[in-house]
Amino acid sequence: MNPNLTSTLSEFSKGRPATERSNDPPLHRTAWNLITRVRLWLGKLVSFAFVRVLVIFFVGFAAGFACQSYGGDVRKAIASWSPRLGWLAPSAPPGTSSDRLRATTLALAAARQSLDKLATEISKLQAQDADPPRRRATR
Repeated sequence: MNPNLTSTLSEFSKGRPATERSNDPPLHRTAWNLITRVRLWLGKLVSFAFVRVLVIFFVGFAAGFACQSYGGDVRKAIASWSPRLGWLAPSAPPGTSSDRLRATTLALAAARQSLDKLATEISKLQAQDADPPRRRATR
């Protein structure tokens, strides 16, 4: 088969006339060259070992952040997959909301009593400082 005929057929199948030839390299080769060029430029800027460490750090940070944000829901979903994974389910809170409210009220009352004691001590000290100190008469 004639190579010119093959190229003409391939150009025809692409929708180009046979007389118009493209001198551009194929797109995949251009992309590969671009990737290689960027990699070499970055290699001069920063070592890839450092970039790998940074990527691992950021992926770990994102995973930790996601785990803290959605940890309870994710653990509940994983625990529902199988009875063996039940230990992953988040535990119930230790008390009911009324117990928490009562404990908070008691803690606030204790803090108020401490603050009142501190205020009385401060007022006593200020009252003592208001009196002028007595000096002995020197002979």
